[in-house]
Amino acid sequence: MTAAPATFFPDTTSCPRAYRLLRAACEPPGTATDVGLADEDIRPLGDVLEYAIVAKMLCLFADCLDRHGHTASLARPMQQFLRGQRRLNTHRWRMHHREAARVITVLTGRGIPAAAINGIAHASLLYHGDGSRQSSDVDILIPAEATDDAVNALTGCGYYATGRRSTALHRDFDDPVVPGLTLDLCTRLAHTSEPADITSVLARRTPAPQHGADLEPLPILSRNDGFLHTLARIAAQRRWPALADALRYSAHSAAPTAAATVVAVPAQTG
Repeated sequence: MTAAPATFFPDTTSCPRAYRLLRAACEPPGTATDVGLADEDIRPLGDVLEYAIVAKMLCLFADCLDRHGHTASLARPMQQFLRGQRRLNTHRWRMHHREAARVITVLTGRGIPAAAINGIAHASLLYHGDGSRQSSDVDILIPAEATDDAVNALTGCGYYATGRRSTALHRDFDDPVVPGLTLDLCTRLAHTSEPADITSVLARRTPAPQHGADLEPLPILSRNDGFLHTLARIAAQRRWPALADALRYSAHSAAPTAAATVVAVPAQTG
């Protein structure tokens, strides 16, 4: 009897084919688990594309199809659509990267340590800025006690409150593809909210890998801290992009850093 697919958002229980394809797209390139996709699983793409779009996995799915040689066999309009989405997402990532770097520079100037986390950080660290990692906003980690000062500083730079919560800010862009950016000031990580832990994590910040001479350096979490945070995010809320992030963290080992010696329960669960 075939085991039921694991439950991630969106739930693919009723569509095992979508589960197989999204799961394959999560695998890091070049690893032993990055195996080819069966031709019979690829077509038709309609229902699978819906799952991929809702999961914010369309660009990573397109990359997976391309990597395994399936894109060329698709109808030309579908090829153009998938490659166009990758190009659009690369443009979005570059704009978000620049703005995240600018915001952190502003905060640093006010004496507020800050680091980019989640999608915008992972796009550089784990996906080489290739346009496959999608994210809809920019998350910036800061100490909780600096929240009011940070909001005031960014309000003075053109940001305004979205109404969702006081730490969610928005700024409009004069760009036809990326008309604006929503910025979320975070004061906790998925595996810890202790002020002392956040201070230590921010002290271990590291520059994201550079994927363009025209892109400013972007401070992000150390690899170990980012991995613990990502594992705990999966434990709290199972989403496909977080699974892909965690697999990439685990596939590429790095020199140990001074991360927590005791792994928090949420990260262990993830």
